[in-house]
Amino acid sequence: MKKDYWNYARYANFALSFGITMALSIFLGLYGGSWLDKRLGTSPWFLLTGILLGVAVSFKALLSELMVLQKTEDTIPEDDNEKEE
Repeated sequence: MKKDYWNYARYANFALSFGITMALSIFLGLYGGSWLDKRLGTSPWFLLTGILLGVAVSFKALLSELMVLQKTEDTIPEDDNEKEE
């Protein structure tokens, strides 16, 4: 498989996993904050805190995934039999 196609697959996987991670972390923060607000009567403080924590967690995951992509960018073998035109 050519290096270009391999990169496209890796970046598509990265985008999909980041989207899922962001959606789940924000949803869990929203749900958990809403549950705490209903239980403690502190609306909307825990809801907002949960959403902000979800965003922070998703961006931390984004940064760690970007670091992994950066480290492994040069380790993908290039197919020597096929020359790029």
